[in-house]
Amino acid sequence: MWLTKIELKNFRRFRDFQAQFSPGINVVKGPLNEMGKSTLLEGIVVALFHNPRSTAKEVKDYVAWGSARQYRTSIEFEDEGKRYLLEKDFEKGTVRLIGDAREELDTFKQIAEEMAERLGTRSDRLFLCSCCIRQSQVTEVSSGKKEISESLEEVVTGGRESTLASQVLQKLDGKIADSKKGLDKLAKNPGILAGLKNRLQDASRKYNEVKDEVSRVEAQKIELVAVNKQLAQAKEGYEKCRALLEKNKQRKVIEAAIERLTKDYGGVEELLSSIKKHEEDFRKADEALGLSEGFGDKQQVSEFRRKLDDIQRRRRDIEKDLAERKEELAGAREKSDRRRLVGSLGSGKGITAATAILTGGIIGTLIGPLYLLSLVVVGAASLAITIWAKIALIGDKTAISGVEQRIQRMKESLNELDREEQELLTKARCSTVAEFDDREKHFHHWLEKKEGAKYRLEGILSRKTVQDIEGQKSDITRKLAVEEKKLTDDLIDTRLGPQEYVESEREVQKLEAVRSELEDGRRDGMAMIKAAKHDAEGQVRLEEELENLKEALSHEERKVRVYELARELISMARVEVLSSADEALEGEIQRYFAVFTNGKYQRVRVNKEDLEFSVYSGEKGDWAKPEELSGGVVDEFYLAFRLALVRLIFGDKRPPLILDDPFVNFDSVRLANTLSFLKTLATDYQIIIFTLSDSYDEVADNIVLLNKDERPL
Repeated sequence: MWLTKIELKNFRRFRDFQAQFSPGINVVKGPLNEMGKSTLLEGIVVALFHNPRSTAKEVKDYVAWGSARQYRTSIEFEDEGKRYLLEKDFEKGTVRLIGDAREELDTFKQIAEEMAERLGTRSDRLFLCSCCIRQSQVTEVSSGKKEISESLEEVVTGGRESTLASQVLQKLDGKIADSKKGLDKLAKNPGILAGLKNRLQDASRKYNEVKDEVSRVEAQKIELVAVNKQLAQAKEGYEKCRALLEKNKQRKVIEAAIERLTKDYGGVEELLSSIKKHEEDFRKADEALGLSEGFGDKQQVSEFRRKLDDIQRRRRDIEKDLAERKEELAGAREKSDRRRLVGSLGSGKGITAATAILTGGIIGTLIGPLYLLSLVVVGAASLAITIWAKIALIGDKTAISGVEQRIQRMKESLNELDREEQELLTKARCSTVAEFDDREKHFHHWLEKKEGAKYRLEGILSRKTVQDIEGQKSDITRKLAVEEKKLTDDLIDTRLGPQEYVESEREVQKLEAVRSELEDGRRDGMAMIKAAKHDAEGQVRLEEELENLKEALSHEERKVRVYELARELISMARVEVLSSADEALEGEIQRYFAVFTNGKYQRVRVNKEDLEFSVYSGEKGDWAKPEELSGGVVDEFYLAFRLALVRLIFGDKRPPLILDDPFVNFDSVRLANTLSFLKTLATDYQIIIFTLSDSYDEVADNIVLLNKDERPL
C-alpha cells in the first residue's frame, strides 16, 4: 500500500493543505522548524485511523488554531493495483471509502476493517510503535507494548485461537490485581486483600490503643509537668545563643565585604600602575620610530625590503649566468686558436691558389694531354677545403662575438641593478644594504614594542577610559568607608572564634531540636489525654473483630494463590510457544542492526514478554542494554527493532513507513549505509522522511516542500 495524495482542511496550522506522494522514498522538508512537518505527520495518522464521531479530547485538539469548526481529511492511496479515496469530515462526523469501481463504504466500522486489511492493523498505537518513527521517540515502544506482544503472539499461533493465552493471562492478572490492589501503594478503591489488611491493621491499632490508653494517660500527665519546665529552659537558651550567632553572621558579612573591597581597591591600583607602564612603553617606542629617517611606516619598509631582495636575486642570477658565459667565451677562443691551420686555409690566398689549380687543370685538359685531368681533381678538392675552412672560421668568429656581446649586456644589467639598489638605499636614507638591515631590525623592534603596548592597553581598558577606572577607585573607597562604619564595637566585642562559632551553631541546632521535640511531646500528650475515650468492654469487642478479620483474610489469600499458580502454569506454556517469536524477531533485528552499524554489532537478544533487549559488545566483551551504548547506537538499534516488527507483524502487508528524521545521531558512514538500505527497502515499502535538511535529496524519489504550496494559518 502506498499513499498518493493527502488533503487537510482546518487541521492544526493548515487551513487548506495538499501534498502529492509517489512510490519509493518521499522527502518532506521545510527550511525551518514549525513549518508543519509534525502537523502533516499527525494528519496522516488521523486520516488513516481516527473516528470522525469520536468525542476524545485528542481529536478536538487537532482543530485549527482560533477556529470553531472541526477539520476534514482526505487521503488517496493505491493497494494491489487499485486506487482508493478515504474522506473524513470531523465536523459532520461522516466518513466514506471509495474504490476504483466506485464501491463505497460509509460506516466507520466497515472502513476500519477494510483499512486494517490494507494496512495490516487497525491500531494507531501499533502503527506509531512500528511504522511511524519520530526522532524524539525512536526508543519509545512501551506505549504499544501490549499491541506488539499480542501481534507477535498471533504471528506464532497463526491467529487461529479463539482466545489467546495472553488474554487468559490478562484476565487472571486482572483478578489477581483486583484482589491485591492497594497492597503496594495507596489506592482510591483498594482490593479485597488490601481492604481486609487495612481493616485488620485498623482494628489491631485500635485494640492496642485501648489496651495501653488508660495507663498511658496517667503517666502522660506526670510527664507533662517535667516537659513544660524543660521547654522553658530550652527556649531561653535557644534565644540567647541564636542572638549571638546572628551578630557574628552580620560581622562576617561586613568583614567579607571589607576584604573584597580592599582586594578590589588593590586590583584597581595595580591596573592603573600597569596602564601607566604601557603608556610609557608606547611613548618611548613612538619616539624611537620617529627618529628613523626614511622609514615612514611598516608598509614602506616592507616594500623597500621586497625590492632589495628582488635586486639581490636578479644580481645572483646574472652573476651566475655571467660566469657561465665567460667560461663559454674562453672555450670558444681556445677552440679558435686550435684552428690556426684551418684559418690559413680559409684565407684569400688559399682560395686564389685553389681556383688557379682548378682553372689550369680545366684548360690543360681541353688543349693538352689527359693526365692534366688530375689537376682538375686537385683544384676542386682544394677549393672545397678552402671554402669549408672559410665558413668554419666565420662561425667561430660569430660565436665569440655573440658571447662577448652577451657578456657586455650582463655587465650593463649589473650596473643598472647597482644603480637601482643605490636609489632605494638613498630613499631609505641608507648607504649600504648592511646599514638598511640594521635599521630595519631597529624599526621592527620598536614597531613591535609600540604595537604590543597598544594592544595591551586596549586589552586592559577594553571599552573603558582611565577616568572610568579612577572613578571606580573612588567608588570603592566610598563603599569601603561605609562598610567599616557598620562594624560597631558591639559586633567586635561579641566576636566568636571559629571553634566557638561552630560550637554555638551546634548548640542552637541542639536546643532547637530539643525545643521542637518537647513541644511535639507536650502537644501529643495533651491530645492523647483529651482524646481518651475507650474502656474494657470496647477492648473485648475489638478482640472478636480481629479474629473474624484474620479468618476472612486467610481465605482470600488462599484464593489469590490459586489464581497465581494457574497464571504461572499458563505463562510457562505460553513462553515455550512464543520462543520462536523471539528467535524470529532477533534474526530480523540482527540483520538490520548489522547494516545500520556498519557490521560492528551483529548479535542481539530479545525478551518479547517485556520487550527487554541486549546487544553483544565486542569492546566490552559482554552483553549490554542498548541504552548503555552511544546515543547513535541506541537510535540505530530501535530503528532496526521497529523495522523488524513491521516485517514480522505485518507480513505480506506493506504499510507506508513514516520516518521523522530519526538519523540525527548517525555518523556519516552509518547514515550512508542506512540510506542505501532504505533505497532497497523502498522497492517494497513506501517511505516518507520528514526533515529540515537536504541530506536525503539524492535518495529521494519525490520531494514535498512545505514552504512552497501549503497555506498555513
